[in-house]
Amino acid sequence: MLRLGVAGLGGIGFLHARNVDALERGTLVAVASARPGRAAEVAALLDARPCSYEELLAADDVDAVVVAARSVDHAQLGAAVLRSGKHLFLEKPGATTLAAHDALCAAAAEHPELVVQVGYHRRYDPSFVELHRAVAGGAIGEPLLVLATSRDVRAPEPEAPEPTGGFLVDMAVHDYDAFRWLLGREPVDVFAARQAHVYPELADLGDLDNATVTVRFEGDGIATTHLSRTGAFGHDVRMEVVGSEGSALLGNLPGEESVVILTGRDRAGFPQDYQARFREAYPAELEAFVAACLGDGTRGPGLSEDRRALAIGVAARASAVDGVPREVGLDWPWILNPA
Repeated sequence: MLRLGVAGLGGIGFLHARNVDALERGTLVAVASARPGRAAEVAALLDARPCSYEELLAADDVDAVVVAARSVDHAQLGAAVLRSGKHLFLEKPGATTLAAHDALCAAAAEHPELVVQVGYHRRYDPSFVELHRAVAGGAIGEPLLVLATSRDVRAPEPEAPEPTGGFLVDMAVHDYDAFRWLLGREPVDVFAARQAHVYPELADLGDLDNATVTVRFEGDGIATTHLSRTGAFGHDVRMEVVGSEGSALLGNLPGEESVVILTGRDRAGFPQDYQARFREAYPAELEAFVAACLGDGTRGPGLSEDRRALAIGVAARASAVDGVPREVGLDWPWILNPA
């Protein structure tokens, strides 16, 4: 049995803690949170030990740590987990800047015996797995272009962008990783256009409520996505891969009509959050992580995959602010509060 701890107990951290608690080959030992009282609350629910981050890293009875803290803290906390000699399951993105990600990669390189997996759960979602299988198997010929939609349900107030790294990094890295996975090519440059009409307070912070991001890949590959935090009817994730001999469509539309009008009346046909949409993927990625830690499984997406997705996000974030395409691979500055 792999003994695990969870660091960070917000929505996704609590979900991971519950899933760890249900693993056949893993057991939840301890939970930690920066929020006062939260670790004790979750520990009581899941029969685990509450502790601080420092205590979790020093614990002799913890083999691996799931890090689900704020995105801006992922790199530093992840590196600390590795230095403590524990396997690392890290929520995406692994960092909010390439410089921080490089420091995390350096820490991982010093401990090659440890498993590092980043939480790109779409790679474990049955529908995305089938989409990849069909594309990789040549069902649509050569994959040429990806069209995607990723919409979150509208919240009363948007998240502050600094702790998350901004919407084009924090949420959109899932799309960027899927683009690379499906096209099998490396990104070249990216252009993003943004809106902040629903949440105008985000404009001067370099963030957005809706955006389109277009990524150009080697070999003339193209991928584009619409990203939104103002969905009226549900958590809406769709993706189409266009190939030289056809297309493969993954969607969650409630019907097969050629034209579908969607409003708030259609809520019943859609999952309402990420937990419902990717219910099977979250436990599956942890099962894979545990198997890899125990030495009888293939390592899942790691820091290399995460850095590539992050690099697209950093360029997209700068492009959205500056209004021009930005080369992928440079740590472009992100201007917050330019006034």
